[in-house]
Amino acid sequence: MKIGYDIRPFLSGETGVGVYFKNLLHAMSKINRDDIFYLFSSSFKERFPEELLPDFKNRKFKNFRIPVSLLNFLWFRLSLPPMGIFFGDRLDMTHSPNPLYIPGGKKKIITVHDLSFMDSPDLAMPDATRYFSKRIGRSIKKADAIIAVSEFTRSRIKEIFGKNAYEKTSVIYHGSDINEVTEKKPSFEVPKKYFLFTGTIEPRKNLAVLIRGFALVLKELKGIKLILAGKEGSQASEIRRLISVLKLEENITITGYIPREELKYLYVHADSLVFPSHYEGFGLPVLEAAFSGIPSIVSDIEVLREIFKEYPVYFDKDDPESLTKALILISSDNKLRDKKKREGIETGKKFSWEKAAKQTLELYDKTGK
Repeated sequence: MKIGYDIRPFLSGETGVGVYFKNLLHAMSKINRDDIFYLFSSSFKERFPEELLPDFKNRKFKNFRIPVSLLNFLWFRLSLPPMGIFFGDRLDMTHSPNPLYIPGGKKKIITVHDLSFMDSPDLAMPDATRYFSKRIGRSIKKADAIIAVSEFTRSRIKEIFGKNAYEKTSVIYHGSDINEVTEKKPSFEVPKKYFLFTGTIEPRKNLAVLIRGFALVLKELKGIKLILAGKEGSQASEIRRLISVLKLEENITITGYIPREELKYLYVHADSLVFPSHYEGFGLPVLEAAFSGIPSIVSDIEVLREIFKEYPVYFDKDDPESLTKALILISSDNKLRDKKKREGIETGKKFSWEKAAKQTLELYDKTGK
């Protein structure tokens, strides 16, 4: 088959979708196949680093200077032009890493990470809510196969889009590359003891509860710090104001985007991950914490229970005091810490990008028949 991909999500500074697609394609490239993989990138300002390209045996790569906004308008609003035109070829299949299909290809596959922009539009990133919510219905209908990253997401697809959408949806869990990354100490000063949050600073991540809960922790635990590692999204200024109001500037570090090797260092040396999200499709940072051998303190939401079972310590996402108790418990009970570390390592063994790659290629074969 001739299979086309939009690899722009990992052009630079990749976050969740970029991490997913980069690792999935690299794992797929290690499986010897006779398919031809068409890799497409475009940006007016940036060139795609060829060293980041997955090493498929049969690979075609195009790198254009078309502005991202223009291409998105053409593809996701007008469904033109077919991706194959850029390669002078006709594609058998396209696989989009987001819920909007790529035009071109006899068969179309999309990956749906979550439906937060429909379920909780007030918590989702404004661009996603505005852009995806208007177009996902058509995309779901047109797609020949859908990948959901959890049973929770698949069930939401059924509830919103119906039985037909549900029946063409397959659940393929993420893996993690964090165990393969060589850790590198960040350029900023890393405290001796700290809790770690990783992810974009946006309303969905529920960081206001984290900040308030951490403020209460400081009354019991002296010398502990909090690191917020990730891209500064739509709620960054609000979170900075809250930190200032609570006079926590000396106790909390906001790093901005962190390269993977520095993120690995932060995971390995953290007291625990704190992941207070209102809504997730999978919860990749929790898996990365498990691979890194540290405990996780997470919000008690359905999808995290589905995927991570008893490994994390759960708390009420709407209650800062519930979070405070969990933070103090994991810091003071060494037996519990050791137990959670062991459970995390065992949990991590169940997930791999190699497994995800094999399942994805099997879906291609099934869909392409």
